[in-house]
Amino acid sequence: MAEKGPMGGAGGPPPGPPPPYQAYPNATYPAVGTTVVVTGGPKTTVVHTSQQRVVHKPAGGFFSSVMKEVNSVGKQLGKEIDYLGNKINEAVDTSRTAPLLSLFQTGNVVQLVSRSSGKALEILAGPDGRLVLDGKGPVDPNAFNTVWTVINEGNNQVRLHNNYNYLTISSGHTMLIHMPPGEIHGVETKWQLTTNLEARFVMLESLKERGRYVGILPSGELKPALACSRENDAHFGVQLVYSPYPHPPTSTTVTTVHTVHKK
Repeated sequence: MAEKGPMGGAGGPPPGPPPPYQAYPNATYPAVGTTVVVTGGPKTTVVHTSQQRVVHKPAGGFFSSVMKEVNSVGKQLGKEIDYLGNKINEAVDTSRTAPLLSLFQTGNVVQLVSRSSGKALEILAGPDGRLVLDGKGPVDPNAFNTVWTVINEGNNQVRLHNNYNYLTISSGHTMLIHMPPGEIHGVETKWQLTTNLEARFVMLESLKERGRYVGILPSGELKPALACSRENDAHFGVQLVYSPYPHPPTSTTVTTVHTVHKK
């Protein structure tokens, strides 16, 4: 069943007109730069044999039985440790505060710049007309295919879209899903934001497929989400492109306190 949730962030809908980056309802996305089409070629037939191989294992003794039990306990303990670690991460992520995270207010428009490639996450039109993603986009606020409109639902959980093409992870792959205005969203387009230890980079974890993140390889190609955790490939710098709010935060502010001792 689709998850119902408020579509505005904390504080309700943003004031003012919609950002200009949504003024492209019939936008044509750039084509993928290089297209490789494989046609023809010989047909390959793979024949699987059904011959059975019988392997006789020597009977295990008392020591073998004990080691099996130890291995079983160890695997179960490992699963419980992983589960506890994940729960701690979830609690920390939903309550984390950082200037970087404050850029993700409802109505803000941001660019996500990959730490690995140094380029922006962008949308391109594939050779078959379907929209695809990579991390080779220009870090340019005028490149409409590289900007993402934010919908904040609290607890550092957001949805990100470009002309209602929403970022999502499905079956371990990062992709887009088109959701027209007014359509009820499920958890598939919802992301948990977190930061690295120094709070210089943001990471996007799928709330439908926990433990899987948007990632970019140094080449700019997408990293399969099923193989992407919290490593550098999942780190993105955030460039604020547009905000309907007055005086939006754009960088980290460091305050130094000087103590004066009177004689």
